Amino acid sequence: MRPTSASCYAPLIALLCLALSVTARAETDDNRNFAPAGPQPFAASARTADGSVPPPEDDEKLADDSFQIGKRDPNAYSIISVARGLSTHRAMYVLPIAYGRGVDGLDTEMVFQISAKQRMFATNFFFGYTQKSFWQIYDQDRSRPFRETNYNPEVFYRWTPDPEVWHHWGLDVGLEHESNGQSLPLSRSWNRVYVTPFQAKGRNLRYIKIWYRLPEDSKDDAMDPKGDDNPDIHRFMGYAEAHVQRQLGGGSLGHLMVRGNPSTGKGAVSLNYTWPSQDGYVFYMLSAFHGYGESLIDYNRSITRIGFGFAFTR
Repeated sequence: MRPTSASCYAPLIALLCLALSVTARAETDDNRNFAPAGPQPFAASARTADGSVPPPEDDEKLADDSFQIGKRDPNAYSIISVARGLSTHRAMYVLPIAYGRGVDGLDTEMVFQISAKQRMFATNFFFGYTQKSFWQIYDQDRSRPFRETNYNPEVFYRWTPDPEVWHHWGLDVGLEHESNGQSLPLSRSWNRVYVTPFQAKGRNLRYIKIWYRLPEDSKDDAMDPKGDDNPDIHRFMGYAEAHVQRQLGGGSLGHLMVRGNPSTGKGAVSLNYTWPSQDGYVFYMLSAFHGYGESLIDYNRSITRIGFGFAFTR
């Protein structure tokens, strides 16, 4: 990869700051709109007068409040993010120190992710966008290049039926594209249709994302711009991943992800732990990852990473 000047990334950093401020405004709007838009959990937990996060008294009540449009107690936990317009989607965070064994470059780099979703036409259809970047900010000799950035737009429909009848289960059905925006031979991309059943109940959010990759034409020459750049990605990423998130004491949150392909024995596991700062509006974050597919460029390379930083939404 050709080294580039760090100043070239000033617009991207500005975009990150803008996205964070817009999302913060969207979370403020959440308490006025009370429209379900999960399953991103605990994005705007309530706080007492002293700024602390109160413990929930009744798990069932929390789940009911999260789904009842217009009836949610503003002092209850928000188990799924809610807004009529822009709202949080996946976690947004910055890991200024992320040590990874097996990466192509310096072992220590910065990793950050921005993500948001927009409700479309006052329906339960959403447009989502997530961007995850791996920045070799400590590699001064190569002018601090971005090692990899993954771009992930998607469109999905969210079904949230009566929680008492369906035991707090819901369903996402969507279509997504993911690519790294690189030229050949480093180009990586795939398109997937997916279904994600989830249960948002009390302190817990559980979901499993199951996907089918849309086929692409094979190619004989790796430099051919047409065709599949990564035909064996299923061997390392599998066809599904399971997530469990649990609200813990003191406003902390644990998030476990497991995915893999049993036929090849390849997969990945990640564990993130976040806890609120004193003001409760930023969260400290510890992150651990092991396996394949941390980024598209590393889909067939095993990476072990530990990171520390800050989460803005969870």
